[in-house]
Amino acid sequence: MTLQGKQEIASTPFLSISWKLPLLLGFLLSFLYLHFFENRAFVELEIQVPQKTWFNMYWAEDGEGFSKWRRARVRIAPEKQQYSFYLTDLRKIERLRIDPHMYEGEVVIKSLQISQNGKQSLQFTKKSEFKQLQPLFHIGSSQWTADGFHISSTGNDPQLELAVNLHDGPSRVWVLFTHIVAIFSLVFLFFFSTENFRREKNFIPLFFVTAFALIVVMAAITVENVHPDEYVHLDAAEYYKDNFLPPAVDDPAIHHSYSVYGVSRLNGHEISYFFTGKLANLLQSFHLPEYLSLRAFNVLLFFLLLLYILQSPGARIMAVPLLISPQIWYIFSYCNSDAFGLVVAFIVACQFALPHSMLNSCLLDTTQKKHALPLLFLGFLAAPLFLLKKNYLFFILFIAGYLAWKIFYQVESELRRQYCRKAVIIVCIGLSLAGLRIGANYAVNGIDMAAQMANIQEQLADPMYKPSTPIEEKHPFLYRKARGHTLEKVIVVDRWFERTYRSAFGVYGYFTASAVDSYYNTVRPVGIALFLLVGITLVFRGGVTGNLLFAFFISCAGALIAASLYHSWTSDYQTQGRYLFPMIPMVCVVLYHARPLMQGTLYKLLISALFVLSVYSFVFVGLMRLPKII
Repeated sequence: MTLQGKQEIASTPFLSISWKLPLLLGFLLSFLYLHFFENRAFVELEIQVPQKTWFNMYWAEDGEGFSKWRRARVRIAPEKQQYSFYLTDLRKIERLRIDPHMYEGEVVIKSLQISQNGKQSLQFTKKSEFKQLQPLFHIGSSQWTADGFHISSTGNDPQLELAVNLHDGPSRVWVLFTHIVAIFSLVFLFFFSTENFRREKNFIPLFFVTAFALIVVMAAITVENVHPDEYVHLDAAEYYKDNFLPPAVDDPAIHHSYSVYGVSRLNGHEISYFFTGKLANLLQSFHLPEYLSLRAFNVLLFFLLLLYILQSPGARIMAVPLLISPQIWYIFSYCNSDAFGLVVAFIVACQFALPHSMLNSCLLDTTQKKHALPLLFLGFLAAPLFLLKKNYLFFILFIAGYLAWKIFYQVESELRRQYCRKAVIIVCIGLSLAGLRIGANYAVNGIDMAAQMANIQEQLADPMYKPSTPIEEKHPFLYRKARGHTLEKVIVVDRWFERTYRSAFGVYGYFTASAVDSYYNTVRPVGIALFLLVGITLVFRGGVTGNLLFAFFISCAGALIAASLYHSWTSDYQTQGRYLFPMIPMVCVVLYHARPLMQGTLYKLLISALFVLSVYSFVFVGLMRLPKII
């Protein structure tokens, strides 16, 4: 064949798309399909309980003991009887341990079926079949009746054991072959059909539109106060529907806004509740339920963020980290102050990083025209940054260091003095305006505001949270260090890092809706791969400037994690991933500088994988399991 003929073939539409990536993705998806669906047992359970609890199943190979690391669990409740979940590959398992509930009392297992592909199912619906379940601990009595297998426990940890004995079932070779062919076919069909959407400027907006739609649905259909601490956020925002100044700490009219800790969100300096309340006041003519009108502000924030991303290509690159976790979208779907803090920090990050932003255009402008108005406007925009939660102090530290890095490495020497002078003016304006908000608190409450807050906390806090309560009678999550618990116990035994990681990637409600372990175990390596891709790119391709930026990011992010861990150990044990969200705008800045140096195909594949996993978690865990108004 001539060279011209080869070039004609190479230019055909079929070969214009590289076959290597879809082939690789087909193999990867086939492997994941075999691992997560074909090579794992599937459990179908029908159970009746009088109260909410956990149903646990443990597995052990020959010669091994049971462990919490080899466990599947599902949250069960009185209003629901049928459940299903995946287990592990039973072909190498010798024993199963079933913990039907976690309280002293009775439970009724109506039916239990454990299916392993290629093997006969283990079914438990009759008396003779339930006899295979041998009692281990805390089993007072067990008997089979017409309505199921009744188990009465004498403690909080009843356990039954089952010796696994599998028999061969019908062959599934042709079924597997058909499924794998379908996977490869769909992958190649997807790649041929989406050629025009592979650039980030095209598919990133589509991802954000999808996230926005999910946020609207979550905000609209979930009932009031099924989200973390929403009741205190609602009470704080509702106050500002009809008020402009902060309230007196001891005002009886706001006593309902105090949490079990004896603290009100109205006592702090956060300004997001003011905007939330004022928007809800504007929406009164629509006659929405109160909590829906108060959720509207965070939904509007994400919508404005979407418009900004659509308008600015640079912001589109920086906004990608907002797509990697459903927990980020979740905070925009209910009333809280975290969404406002994240948006403010992201906008500030964009203003500093993007070369043609309003801030950089002002700081680098060398014309002789007056600069008072733009400086004042930018200072007004900077003020909310100083009125966020304390954890955003680490983001402010990062931005200060990034500003110094930018001045030294990216601003021309003859412009540095002007750049610094204007930046200082903007910061001073922002601090002055923030000071007005803080001063309003002291104007209403006086200089002894801290003493008043301590006094009202003693009056209104629940007994386990009162400052005067002896430490041995306080809630067990408080003051772990003072109780003699070591930091090692908090990290290793209580799994602080693992719990925090999970709550940063998809835990909903009051920790009541979480995904199966396989979801978190899948997100973890994909997320680590993305982090390593960004880090290695900056280290090996970013030169000295990239290395310094990445090192400073690691320092600030590590300090934030350390502060959160220390707070859990010394004050209040909280494993909430949203406390670490100030890291996200830091990542946005780092990503903006790493993206031009990065391998595009792998990066887009990892981002897409995390987004798809996030959609799965948001829909099939969050939306499906949280209580709804319908």
